[in-house]
Amino acid sequence: MVYNYDWSSSYAGAVLEGDQQKLSKRILEAELAILRRTREPGLGRREWQAMEIAMDILRDMRIRRHEPAHNHRP
Repeated sequence: MVYNYDWSSSYAGAVLEGDQQKLSKRILEAELAILRRTREPGLGRREWQAMEIAMDILRDMRIRRHEPAHNHRP
């Protein structure tokens, strides 16, 4: 099941960004949107779990962004 949280569009924008020049900015925007949400009331368990997964994926994307291209696997 897919949930549409306030931060979802920023996250999707980062995950789907194809322009490597814009990727770092998109990742940062998504991370900030998720962090802002953690400071708002009404955060449920499912959303918290979704945010943890999203932050892990964004972190991995940021790390891979800074690795040499020969380290990336298809």
